[in-house]
This record gives sequence, C-alpha cells and structure tokens, in this order.
Amino acid sequence: MKKTNKTILLLLIIIFLLTFSAAAQNQKFSLEYFRDLADVVNKKPEIEVPDYELFELKNGMKFYLAQDKNLPIFEIRGYIDAGKINENKDNAGITSLMTELMLLASENYSERELSLFKEINALSLNLEAGFDLISISGNSLKTDSSELISLLAETLIRPKFEGDHFTRTVKESQQLYRQRFYNDSALLNMHFFKNLYGEHPYGYNNNYNLILDFLNQVDSEEVLNFYQKTIRPEDIVVAISGDFELNKLKKELSNNFSSWKNIKTEPTKKYVDVNPELHQKIIIVNKPDATQANMRMGYNFYSSKYPKRIPFMMGNRIFGGGSFNSRLMENLRNDKGYVYGINSQINYNDYGGSYFINLSLEPEKALAGMKAVKEEILKIKNGTEPFKKEELFENINLYNAIFPKAYQHQIDVLDQIIYQKEFNNKSDDYLNDIIKQYNGLDVEEVQKIYAEELYPEIIFTVIVGPKEKILPQFKEFGQEVEVIDNSTQGLLK
Repeated sequence: MKKTNKTILLLLIIIFLLTFSAAAQNQKFSLEYFRDLADVVNKKPEIEVPDYELFELKNGMKFYLAQDKNLPIFEIRGYIDAGKINENKDNAGITSLMTELMLLASENYSERELSLFKEINALSLNLEAGFDLISISGNSLKTDSSELISLLAETLIRPKFEGDHFTRTVKESQQLYRQRFYNDSALLNMHFFKNLYGEHPYGYNNNYNLILDFLNQVDSEEVLNFYQKTIRPEDIVVAISGDFELNKLKKELSNNFSSWKNIKTEPTKKYVDVNPELHQKIIIVNKPDATQANMRMGYNFYSSKYPKRIPFMMGNRIFGGGSFNSRLMENLRNDKGYVYGINSQINYNDYGGSYFINLSLEPEKALAGMKAVKEEILKIKNGTEPFKKEELFENINLYNAIFPKAYQHQIDVLDQIIYQKEFNNKSDDYLNDIIKQYNGLDVEEVQKIYAEELYPEIIFTVIVGPKEKILPQFKEFGQEVEVIDNSTQGLLK
C-alpha cells in the first residue's frame, strides 16, 4: 500500500509539472504563439536566484543546497568534470558505455536488486556523457530523499562493471551504432564532425567505425580502469533542491560520500586543431534510398570561453537560428522554395566549437541551395543587407518571452548557477546578467560582431543523399567533390 500511494502521488506531481512544461513547449514552437508574441512588447524578465548553502566535503565534493517547500519533491542536478574529452582513439565511446553501466549494478546491489530498489522507492537517476562533462539528474518524493542519496552513492562510488549486464549493454550499444549507418541524420553528424574535429576525442566520438572497433574488443576491466581514472569526488558538484531539513541532509551527504577518497590526477586535454585541407571541401555520402538531401555547411568555431557569445547569438537568431522569421528561412524556403527546412547553429565545447548551417532539400537542388546560403552570408559579411533594428528588436522581444521558461523551477536555476560558477567562473546572477546583456545590444554592434565571424571562403560541406541525383550538378559546375559510398556493412572507413 505504501508503494502504491507513493507511486500515485509521484505520478500526480509529474503530471502537474509536465502539464506546465508541455504548455510552455507548445507555445514556444507554435506559429500562432510566435505571431502573438511578435505583436506584444514583452517586459525584460528577471530570474529569481535561490538562497543556497555551499556544503563541501574534505575530499573536494561540493553540494549546493537550496530548500523549496512548494512541493514534496527532492531533485538533484550535477556535473562530473570528465567526459568524452578523456578518451583516445582506441577507446572511443567508453564514457557513454561506462555511464550506462554505472546505473545498472553496484557492489552492493545486483542489477535486479538495484532495479527493484528504484521501483519500490519511486527513484529516478540518470547520467549523461557529454564531450566535456558528465551530467547527473535525479528526483524522488521528499519521503524517499535518503534512498535517492544512497542510490547516488552506489552509482558514483561502487559501480559494478562485470556481469551479465555488461555483456548485454555492450551488445545493445553495438546494435545502436550499426543502425546509425542507415540513418541520414546520423551519417551527416558522423562525416561532418569526425572531419571537422579530426584527430581529437570530439572527432573520435563522432566516428561510429572507431566506436564499433572499441565495442568489439572491450572488457569490464578496461571500463573499470577508465572509471578509476576519471570519476573522482573532487571533480563532482551537485545541486539539491526540494523539501528537506538542511542539517539532516548535510549529515546524510557526509555519511554517504565523505569516506570516498580523492586521487588527484591531471588528465591530458588538448584543443581541436583546425585542418586547412577541409576548407571549401565537399563530401557526398551516397545513400541511394534517401528521398531528400541532408546538407551541413560550416567550419571550426570558438570554445565555450568565447567572450562575444551573446551578440553572436542574437545575430545568428536573425540570420538562421530564429525559426520562423530568420533570413535563411525567409529567403531560401519562403521566397526561393529551395529547402524544406534550414537553420544555423553554434556548438560551444571547452576545447573547440563549430558553426554550421543545416539544410534539407530535394537532391537536385543541392548545388543551388549551397550557393544560396553563401549568397546570404555575403550579404551580411559585405554589409550589402545589414541587420535591421526591427529584426533585432523582434528577436530580443521574443527571447524575453522564451528565456524565462527554461528557468521556471528552482532546480533549473540552481543547475545553471553551479555550472557557471564551477566551470566558467561566473556569478550567481549569471542568468540576469545575460538578460541585461542581450537587452542592451544595438544593431550596429550585433552586425559588426556577427559579420566578422562569417567565413564563406572556408566552409566545409557534407551532403547525405542519392549520389546519382546530387553528383551530376556539381560535375557540370566543375566543382570537385569526394564521394563516400554507404554499404550494408556500414560506411567504408
């Protein structure tokens, strides 16, 4: 009965939260909602910064604790200063495999026992391997907060990699990566990023052949050794928000984590090297059964420390990242009818980022679409069609409505605080600083900064689609391209 009541209560809370979240998401991506917002001048938002206490153990593990009595829930978010950046060419994919295995079994609980422990106590805990960090997230009812803390300790300190769950997870991972050779978007990601990032862990982790080579020979001892080198308490920071008693929680955290020994090591990390041979290069990945061409055009960009991120972001929203009203969407889809969809994106990683434009279009229009994108870039770069005040205002106004929706809950704000303070040396008021910064932009500044970072002469392009419909137009134009054939065994290396 206790389990049933707790489960029902948790489901009601989740439904309540998801109702608001779903409503926000529907509004965010609704064309009607977008048009409504365009007619309203939205007030500059302000994000409430929660009161928190920083609790640090002697081993260096940090906890940001913020009480929230509004709902009887207990939420955690956190980061481990490790990730795919710690890998090499011979163990590409090991971070994702390791984090998945950490959630399945521990020294104290078999896979079945750990699964039952989560179910009985209605616990949720996840790890996600990123390029530079491993993210932690979890929640429970406040009555089961002790069990969630215990589960976190089992997962982080005492994972068990040897057993049936290891063999099964490796096989499932192999199947997952084999399937990516049949997916247009996955092929585009692989060939664009593995080339752009080259001989770097970012590149290795976009090379499915390398990952499959690793999975074909990996054993549990190799994963354990990698875990011991990368998961250390001094590299972990956790935010906790919810209905809890502060002193009791601090005692529980000490009991669960203070005996975990730290081992100070300095892993070797390097920045991405830019490869000039990629500049203006075009690769066609032949996928005969593709009904359309998926194209990505871009180049290496700055790391996450890039100081002009905010004006560049607003410039990019005007150009191609602002959905319905972006210039790329207006000019290439609405006016010319070249593309089904188009957008421009920026990836900021700690050791090298990327800027790129995604297009989906008819294979026969691949060359025309590529030329049209470069023409739009030159209009901004050369100042023949500079950004207008109205465009900037429209995007700032829309952002003032959308930005706060990502921080409606205290845990979301606390999550951003620990990330910015611990890894980017920012203040508690970082989110409000961002709001002030983008609201204080003028169109001349945005135009100048964005134009300076557009480099049409070094664009690298990958196109996934049927070769017989794409290649002739480039040959007729006299454009040299590299063709990679897709096979039923996976892509040729």
